[in-house]
Amino acid sequence: MAADALFHWVLLKQDVPDSLAKKGDRAVIVDYLPPTQQQPEPGYALEIFKAGETLDVVFVPVSWVTLLPEVWGQPESVPTRSNMKTS
Repeated sequence: MAADALFHWVLLKQDVPDSLAKKGDRAVIVDYLPPTQQQPEPGYALEIFKAGETLDVVFVPVSWVTLLPEVWGQPESVPTRSNMKTS
C-alpha cells in the first residue's frame, strides 16, 4: 500500500492504543506517512467513523489496516448507519 490509497476505506485489524478506535472499525485514509529512521514501517493517518460520525483521527502503521475497494465520496461508499459498524 502506498500514497495512491488516499481516501480509500479501510478496516482496522486491531485496537488502537489510547483511542476509541477498535478492531473492525471503518476508516478513511486521509494521509500517507512515509517511513522514517524512528518508524521504519510507513503509516496512514485515518479518520475513524462510527454510525456515520467521526469518532477519532489516528496514526497507524499500514500493517494495522485492511484496504477496502471503496473510495470515500463515491456514492456506494458513503457511510450510513446500515453499512457502518455500530457496536
